[in-house]
Amino acid sequence: MVPISASSLREACQILQGGDLVAFPTETVYGLGALGLRSDAVQKIFHAKGRPSTDPLILHLPSPDLNQAVTHHWMAAPIPPFANELAKKFWPGPLTLVVPKGAKVPLEVTAGLGTVALRVPAHPVAEKLLQELGEPLAAPSANRFGRISPTDASAVLQELDGKIPLILDGGPCPHGIESTVLSLLSDPPTILRPGSITAEMISQIIHTEVLLRSQPRDSKRALLSPGMLENHYAPKTPLYLCTAPIESFPSSYQFILYHRRAASPQAQTYLLCPDGNPSTAAQNLYRILREADQVGSQAIFIDPIPDSPWAPALRDRLHRASAGTANWANGQWNLLPRANS
Repeated sequence: MVPISASSLREACQILQGGDLVAFPTETVYGLGALGLRSDAVQKIFHAKGRPSTDPLILHLPSPDLNQAVTHHWMAAPIPPFANELAKKFWPGPLTLVVPKGAKVPLEVTAGLGTVALRVPAHPVAEKLLQELGEPLAAPSANRFGRISPTDASAVLQELDGKIPLILDGGPCPHGIESTVLSLLSDPPTILRPGSITAEMISQIIHTEVLLRSQPRDSKRALLSPGMLENHYAPKTPLYLCTAPIESFPSSYQFILYHRRAASPQAQTYLLCPDGNPSTAAQNLYRILREADQVGSQAIFIDPIPDSPWAPALRDRLHRASAGTANWANGQWNLLPRANS
């Protein structure tokens, strides 16, 4: 784990060009990068994470110019409707577009499908790496498959220590939650994974309806995009989604509160949104889940997420990470496991 410097960026480029892996910060979460056009390098991502080959990867581009992506055969022509408008508005940024795959993209990146997920990250370290390399990086989150996404370099070290040669420490990720994934191959366009860029924001640019796909997928079949598995982002400690704001705090559990409570015990509670800004809740979510998980209590309980533009993304991640729901009745916590957990 090394701080960002001209020397560490050169080392990262050398490792990547040699066909190995580097963890690096983006504005969303830390990514585990490999040269995205080399099958042998991409396969190392799946091995390091323990990720199934049915779960495709996002290809991070060095430029938001989609004509360049077509010219280099990273995506196929013709460019889908709305793609250029969305790239001009939201790239670099936390929007991933699912488009037809170019001929040079290995099938390992796309889970064998004829589509590829593309984005341009908005983080100076990621942008510098991509500009120096001049070609795409395949990069899922830098953690073991199905576990909590890392939003700082120490979390990457906890997850992948000894499995990868280099972690670039760029500090905490400013967004803290993965990108919105939008399929441009459906009519109307469909959000496959919610994020900070909402359906309403996208609709304002393309002047058409945008759907939100809610049903997760089975990992035995190739997924349309990353982040669609039913069980994902999960702590080892069972996580329960409370049906009402938490008011009772038995000592055997950890509690994540959305807003501060006067009566909550400090020793076993975490505050998700201390300033009332929903973007702060997103930035804190994975860090707090990781901290609560390390305590080793019987379970983690979390408050309901109130409505906001960030709510669909936060609820999506928590649903996939959860073991079930919880409610306080008759002097005790009653737990209802998820049917497939």
